[in-house]
Amino acid sequence: MQYTTKLNLVRSTFTAMFAALICIGSFISIPLPGGVPITIQNLFAVLAGLLFGGIQGAGAVGLFLILGTLGVPVFSGGTSGMPILVGPTGGFLWGYFVGALVAGIIVGTPRITEKKHTVKMAIRIAAASLAAFAIQYLIGIPWFMHIMASKGNSLSLAKALSYTLTPFIPGDLTKFCVSIPLAMVLRPVLARYLYPNDAKEAEEFIAELKKQKER
Repeated sequence: MQYTTKLNLVRSTFTAMFAALICIGSFISIPLPGGVPITIQNLFAVLAGLLFGGIQGAGAVGLFLILGTLGVPVFSGGTSGMPILVGPTGGFLWGYFVGALVAGIIVGTPRITEKKHTVKMAIRIAAASLAAFAIQYLIGIPWFMHIMASKGNSLSLAKALSYTLTPFIPGDLTKFCVSIPLAMVLRPVLARYLYPNDAKEAEEFIAELKKQKER
Protein backbone atom coordinates (compact mmCIF):
# COMPACT_ATOMS: atom_id res chain seq x y z
CA MET A 1 0.00 0.00 0.00
CA GLN A 2 2.82 2.39 0.90
CA TYR A 3 4.59 1.62 -2.38
CA THR A 4 1.41 2.30 -4.38
CA THR A 5 0.87 5.59 -2.58
CA LYS A 6 4.44 6.66 -3.29
CA LEU A 7 4.10 5.71 -6.97
CA ASN A 8 0.86 7.66 -7.30
CA LEU A 9 2.57 10.66 -5.70
CA VAL A 10 5.40 10.45 -8.21
CA ARG A 11 2.96 10.30 -11.12
CA SER A 12 0.92 13.19 -9.74
CA THR A 13 4.08 15.24 -9.32
CA PHE A 14 5.13 14.66 -12.92
CA THR A 15 1.61 15.55 -14.10
CA ALA A 16 1.68 18.81 -12.13
CA MET A 17 5.17 19.64 -13.38
CA PHE A 18 4.14 19.21 -16.98
CA ALA A 19 0.99 21.24 -16.43
CA ALA A 20 3.28 23.99 -15.13
CA LEU A 21 5.38 23.67 -18.29
CA ILE A 22 2.28 24.16 -20.44
CA CYS A 23 1.44 27.22 -18.34
CA ILE A 24 4.90 28.67 -18.89
CA GLY A 25 4.28 28.36 -22.62
CA SER A 26 1.68 31.13 -22.34
CA PHE A 27 4.45 33.70 -21.89
CA ILE A 28 5.92 32.82 -25.28
CA SER A 29 3.27 34.21 -27.61
CA ILE A 30 3.25 36.15 -30.88
CA PRO A 31 -0.08 37.90 -31.61
CA LEU A 32 -1.45 37.82 -35.16
CA PRO A 33 -4.13 39.98 -36.87
CA GLY A 34 -6.72 37.18 -36.88
CA GLY A 35 -6.71 36.95 -33.10
CA VAL A 36 -5.14 33.48 -32.79
CA PRO A 37 -1.55 33.94 -31.52
CA ILE A 38 1.46 31.77 -32.24
CA THR A 39 2.36 29.88 -29.06
CA ILE A 40 4.38 26.84 -28.02
CA GLN A 41 1.68 25.69 -25.63
CA ASN A 42 0.25 23.36 -28.25
CA LEU A 43 3.63 21.61 -28.52
CA PHE A 44 3.70 21.02 -24.76
CA ALA A 45 0.10 19.78 -24.87
CA VAL A 46 0.99 17.28 -27.59
CA LEU A 47 4.10 16.19 -25.67
CA ALA A 48 1.97 15.57 -22.59
CA GLY A 49 0.09 12.86 -24.45
CA LEU A 50 3.18 11.48 -26.18
CA LEU A 51 5.23 11.24 -22.98
CA PHE A 52 2.67 10.11 -20.40
CA GLY A 53 -0.04 8.29 -22.32
CA GLY A 54 -3.71 9.15 -22.66
CA ILE A 55 -5.02 9.53 -19.11
CA GLN A 56 -2.02 11.18 -17.49
CA GLY A 57 -1.26 13.33 -20.54
CA ALA A 58 -4.84 14.59 -20.73
CA GLY A 59 -4.69 15.10 -16.95
CA ALA A 60 -1.75 17.49 -17.31
CA VAL A 61 -3.61 19.51 -19.96
CA GLY A 62 -6.80 19.37 -17.91
CA LEU A 63 -4.99 20.79 -14.88
CA PHE A 64 -3.69 23.62 -17.06
CA LEU A 65 -7.24 24.35 -18.26
CA ILE A 66 -8.61 24.30 -14.72
CA LEU A 67 -5.96 26.76 -13.54
CA GLY A 68 -6.77 29.09 -16.41
CA THR A 69 -10.49 28.85 -15.77
CA LEU A 70 -9.96 29.72 -12.10
CA GLY A 71 -8.21 32.94 -13.05
CA VAL A 72 -4.54 32.02 -13.13
CA PRO A 73 -3.09 33.85 -16.18
CA VAL A 74 -1.86 30.76 -18.02
CA PHE A 75 -3.63 31.07 -21.35
CA SER A 76 -1.92 32.63 -24.36
CA GLY A 77 -0.77 36.17 -23.70
CA GLY A 78 -1.24 35.82 -19.94
CA THR A 79 -5.04 35.70 -20.13
CA SER A 80 -7.41 33.59 -18.04
CA GLY A 81 -11.03 32.92 -17.18
CA MET A 82 -14.03 31.12 -18.63
CA PRO A 83 -14.56 33.81 -21.31
CA ILE A 84 -11.34 32.63 -22.97
CA LEU A 85 -12.50 29.00 -23.02
CA VAL A 86 -15.79 29.94 -24.66
CA GLY A 87 -14.33 32.73 -26.79
CA PRO A 88 -13.06 32.52 -30.39
CA THR A 89 -9.82 30.76 -29.46
CA GLY A 90 -11.40 28.47 -26.86
CA GLY A 91 -11.79 25.61 -29.31
CA PHE A 92 -8.04 25.36 -29.67
CA LEU A 93 -7.67 25.01 -25.89
CA TRP A 94 -10.19 22.18 -25.84
CA GLY A 95 -8.28 20.76 -28.78
CA TYR A 96 -5.19 20.65 -26.57
CA PHE A 97 -7.02 18.36 -24.17
CA VAL A 98 -8.58 16.06 -26.76
CA GLY A 99 -5.38 15.99 -28.80
CA ALA A 100 -3.29 14.95 -25.79
CA LEU A 101 -5.80 12.25 -24.93
CA VAL A 102 -5.87 10.82 -28.46
CA ALA A 103 -2.09 11.02 -28.87
CA GLY A 104 -1.62 9.20 -25.57
CA ILE A 105 -4.07 6.48 -26.55
CA ILE A 106 -2.29 5.94 -29.88
CA VAL A 107 1.22 5.79 -28.45
CA GLY A 108 0.36 4.18 -25.10
CA THR A 109 2.07 4.57 -21.75
CA PRO A 110 5.89 4.80 -21.76
CA ARG A 111 7.93 1.65 -21.33
CA ILE A 112 11.55 1.17 -20.34
CA THR A 113 12.23 -1.18 -23.24
CA GLU A 114 11.05 1.07 -26.07
CA LYS A 115 14.56 1.59 -27.39
CA LYS A 116 14.38 -1.94 -28.78
CA HIS A 117 11.67 -0.82 -31.20
CA THR A 118 13.06 2.48 -32.48
CA VAL A 119 11.56 2.46 -35.98
CA LYS A 120 8.21 1.10 -34.85
CA MET A 121 7.95 3.60 -32.02
CA ALA A 122 9.03 6.47 -34.26
CA ILE A 123 6.18 5.70 -36.65
CA ARG A 124 3.67 5.37 -33.81
CA ILE A 125 4.84 8.58 -32.14
CA ALA A 126 4.73 10.44 -35.46
CA ALA A 127 1.17 9.25 -36.08
CA ALA A 128 0.13 10.22 -32.56
CA SER A 129 1.73 13.66 -32.81
CA LEU A 130 0.16 14.34 -36.21
CA ALA A 131 -3.26 13.31 -34.90
CA ALA A 132 -2.90 15.61 -31.87
CA PHE A 133 -1.97 18.65 -33.94
CA ALA A 134 -4.75 17.92 -36.44
CA ILE A 135 -7.35 17.60 -33.67
CA GLN A 136 -6.44 21.02 -32.33
CA TYR A 137 -7.42 22.52 -35.68
CA LEU A 138 -10.42 20.27 -36.26
CA ILE A 139 -11.92 21.56 -33.02
CA GLY A 140 -10.48 25.06 -32.99
CA ILE A 141 -11.35 26.26 -36.49
CA PRO A 142 -15.09 25.40 -36.51
CA TRP A 143 -15.44 26.89 -33.02
CA PHE A 144 -13.65 30.06 -34.12
CA MET A 145 -16.04 30.41 -37.07
CA HIS A 146 -19.07 29.73 -34.86
CA ILE A 147 -18.16 32.35 -32.28
CA MET A 148 -17.29 34.94 -34.89
CA ALA A 149 -20.62 34.32 -36.63
CA SER A 150 -22.48 34.66 -33.32
CA LYS A 151 -20.90 38.09 -32.96
CA GLY A 152 -22.14 39.15 -36.39
CA ASN A 153 -18.81 38.64 -38.13
CA SER A 154 -19.35 35.61 -40.31
CA LEU A 155 -16.25 34.35 -42.08
CA SER A 156 -15.86 32.20 -45.14
CA LEU A 157 -13.86 29.02 -44.65
CA ALA A 158 -11.01 30.45 -46.71
CA LYS A 159 -10.91 33.59 -44.57
CA ALA A 160 -11.08 31.61 -41.34
CA LEU A 161 -8.22 29.38 -42.51
CA SER A 162 -6.15 32.45 -43.32
CA TYR A 163 -6.52 33.51 -39.67
CA THR A 164 -6.33 30.16 -37.88
CA LEU A 165 -4.35 27.74 -40.04
CA THR A 166 -2.17 29.17 -42.80
CA PRO A 167 0.12 31.33 -40.60
CA PHE A 168 0.76 28.41 -38.26
CA ILE A 169 1.68 25.68 -40.74
CA PRO A 170 5.47 26.31 -40.77
CA GLY A 171 5.64 26.60 -36.98
CA ASP A 172 3.52 23.54 -36.31
CA LEU A 173 5.45 21.46 -38.83
CA THR A 174 8.59 22.38 -36.93
CA LYS A 175 6.94 21.50 -33.62
CA PHE A 176 5.75 18.21 -35.09
CA CYS A 177 9.29 17.32 -36.18
CA VAL A 178 10.69 18.29 -32.77
CA SER A 179 8.07 16.29 -30.85
CA ILE A 180 9.13 12.94 -32.34
CA PRO A 181 12.78 12.75 -31.18
CA LEU A 182 11.89 14.37 -27.85
CA ALA A 183 9.26 11.73 -27.15
CA MET A 184 11.52 8.88 -28.24
CA VAL A 185 14.31 10.01 -25.93
CA LEU A 186 12.21 10.96 -22.90
CA ARG A 187 9.61 8.17 -22.82
CA PRO A 188 12.01 5.40 -21.66
CA VAL A 189 13.47 7.77 -19.07
CA LEU A 190 10.07 8.70 -17.66
CA ALA A 191 9.04 5.04 -17.63
CA ARG A 192 11.69 4.32 -14.99
CA TYR A 193 9.92 6.70 -12.61
CA LEU A 194 6.30 6.22 -13.63
CA TYR A 195 6.20 2.47 -14.28
CA PRO A 196 8.99 0.83 -12.27
CA ASN A 197 6.94 -2.37 -12.09
CA ASP A 198 8.28 -3.19 -15.55
CA ALA A 199 11.32 -4.54 -13.69
CA LYS A 200 11.32 -7.87 -15.48
CA GLU A 201 11.32 -6.23 -18.88
CA ALA A 202 14.03 -3.85 -17.71
CA GLU A 203 16.23 -6.74 -16.60
CA GLU A 204 15.76 -8.45 -19.96
CA PHE A 205 16.56 -5.21 -21.73
CA ILE A 206 19.77 -4.70 -19.71
CA ALA A 207 20.79 -8.30 -20.31
CA GLU A 208 20.35 -7.82 -24.03
CA LEU A 209 22.45 -4.66 -23.97
CA LYS A 210 25.24 -6.54 -22.17
CA LYS A 211 25.17 -9.27 -24.79
CA GLN A 212 25.47 -6.70 -27.55
CA LYS A 213 28.49 -5.12 -25.88
CA GLU A 214 30.16 -8.50 -25.53
CA ARG A 215 29.83 -9.23 -29.27
